[in-house]
Amino acid sequence: MTLLRNWNSAARKLQWSRGLRAGLAVLVASLVCRMLGQPIGWAALGGFEAILVDNGGPYWSRLLTMGTLMLGGAAACLVASLAATPLAVALLVTAAFCFAITYARVIAQPIASTSVIILVIYFAGFGGASHSLHGALIEAFQFALGCAWATLLSLILWPLDPFRPARLQVAACYNTLAIFTAQVKDTAPQSDQREAERARVHQLQRTMRLTMEEARAALEATAARTASRTVRARSLTVLLETADMLFAKTIRWTEFVENTEDEVSRLALLDALRWLSGAERAIADGLRERPADAAASFTSEGSHSLEFLLGREQEIAKRKLTDSPLIAHFAADESDAMQNIQIAFEAVHALWSGLDIRAGDVAKRWSALADHGLAERQLAAGAAMSWTEIVRANWTGQSLMMRHALRVAVVGAIDVAIMWSMHLAHASWLGMTSVIVLQPYGSGTYRKSMQRVAGTIAGGVLAAVLAASIHSQMGIVIVLTATSVLTLATYAVNYAWYSFFLTPTFVLMSLPHLRDWHFAGVRIEMTLIGALVAVLAMRLLWPEQEKLELGRLLGQAAAADSAYVAAMLRFWKARPEERQAAERQVLAPARRRSGLAVIDAQETLDRLLLEPDLSWKQDTSGSEWESALTFVTYLQRFARAVTALAIVGTASESAVHRVEVVISRLDELSRSMVANQAVKPTDTMLPAASALYTESNIAEQQLRRLERQVNVMERAAASLQQQHRLESS
Repeated sequence: MTLLRNWNSAARKLQWSRGLRAGLAVLVASLVCRMLGQPIGWAALGGFEAILVDNGGPYWSRLLTMGTLMLGGAAACLVASLAATPLAVALLVTAAFCFAITYARVIAQPIASTSVIILVIYFAGFGGASHSLHGALIEAFQFALGCAWATLLSLILWPLDPFRPARLQVAACYNTLAIFTAQVKDTAPQSDQREAERARVHQLQRTMRLTMEEARAALEATAARTASRTVRARSLTVLLETADMLFAKTIRWTEFVENTEDEVSRLALLDALRWLSGAERAIADGLRERPADAAASFTSEGSHSLEFLLGREQEIAKRKLTDSPLIAHFAADESDAMQNIQIAFEAVHALWSGLDIRAGDVAKRWSALADHGLAERQLAAGAAMSWTEIVRANWTGQSLMMRHALRVAVVGAIDVAIMWSMHLAHASWLGMTSVIVLQPYGSGTYRKSMQRVAGTIAGGVLAAVLAASIHSQMGIVIVLTATSVLTLATYAVNYAWYSFFLTPTFVLMSLPHLRDWHFAGVRIEMTLIGALVAVLAMRLLWPEQEKLELGRLLGQAAAADSAYVAAMLRFWKARPEERQAAERQVLAPARRRSGLAVIDAQETLDRLLLEPDLSWKQDTSGSEWESALTFVTYLQRFARAVTALAIVGTASESAVHRVEVVISRLDELSRSMVANQAVKPTDTMLPAASALYTESNIAEQQLRRLERQVNVMERAAASLQQQHRLESS
């Protein structure tokens, strides 16, 4: 049912497009080879793998990726075919080639996207029938032609909008925000549902931050070379930067809903969240598909503007006149959100119309958002290390990719030795399986191995039935086309399903002769052995001790939260006319770095919790798991509290002093955790009976929350380190 639901979703359209293109690429390559009296395997393989590595995006980046596969795969085919004998040479060349291709993943994205496939081609060439220079050149040429045909099909004959990936990713940001804001509940401070609501907020932060980073990466990869494309690039930049601003407001408003006890204020906040959700959903819908009215509804006189801007402006004006300081302050913040919505509406219209028109009092702000986004991308590009610096930086035993490359090299040599000893046709599937399922982390390797084995066994049964039932070469081509479509269509849905359809595809592609249904058994046997080799390698060869890395990542996340608080201080000290620019240039980057650091720590903890091998978990006490989970949870809550305090707080002498104490404590906590030194909780905090603490003083409440949360993180870190010391002793 999950698979069927995913197939019907909008995200599956791209996958079906890839699947159909893969089927067409394999079909044409197979027919051409059949007409020329050549085996269909290498050309069909080249077309299939080229479509597999084409993940969409701008034409130039797609061309680089597919070109890297074509050249790297052809080279792999030549090297493997010529280095198959004697055994000593085969072992040495295989280990060196596997190491070089895997380590090269640190250099550039095209290599990272194609390295595993290049190794698959290497083992296909190693286990092939031809080991002469002439035969190797023919196979490499056929593979390259298959890749070239798939590239032509994807980029010219069946093109996609270069901005479509970035546009859909930005739309996903607004859709995530719209769903979340619509579901914020009127949760009383003492309600039993408070923890569930907090968990949902944490999940939003993680999902939203990851979605925004994907959108940012897609936008950075989309070059703007003409005037019309520049308008679209600037519009998407504005929409992404505006989503970041609205993201911060959503977190602030949710924080206020959760903590205020004033019923009138809570209802006003909830009403604003519903309004914001509707506006964000309209933006998301306007980005996913071209509006029938060419986005005229997003103009200043359009229906969306009438619904979400003009009517709301009157409501905000009424709230500004209220006697409640909180509602009056919130009305000003809502007015700022309305300006962001107006900016986003104008960007959606510009995206589809190509008219870069900015009107009203937000025109300057619109340009500032676009320029800030462009400057940030240029700064990131300028700050990037050269490939030689990246290679040198990772040339150490402390580098995750260095250890993974060494592991892949050893596994490749072991696979060659096993293949040599078995003397089986197409034993190369053993090596293919090992390099595919072997991941940098243990949990990923175990999970992918299980999915690969389960899918291959089921797919092997299907392959045997198909092989026994098909009586002609043309029938093989037709079925091969269908399975290629299904393989690529399920690639992003579930890896087990992908393996299920992949098995008959490759079995039929390399079938020695018609109706040889026993050949599917070879595929299953080689897959089982290859997966076993990968799992044993992960257990025995430089096993990644993510548990030991967790403390360092938690310390780095604490440092990122500290930097976010320091950015809040700089934001407080900005003059009123500089506040908008300071939020974009000071607060937003610090909030982004904090969110990404917390995600890194949380993903490491998640991998540990999902580890299939539970032996080391049994040695870990429940209190240690509780401490680690508590620390990650309060890192997230701390960032939320800073987001809220940044707007309601002021740079009074007392507040600045207390914030500086919080920064100092977080910095010390970070240093201690990174260096694995003892953490000493200080429990520094104003007494609960402080005259500053009143229900109407939201800034004081948020500041006290920061202090309490630092206390909790210090105690959790101390407990975590104590457990580590006990285990070490």
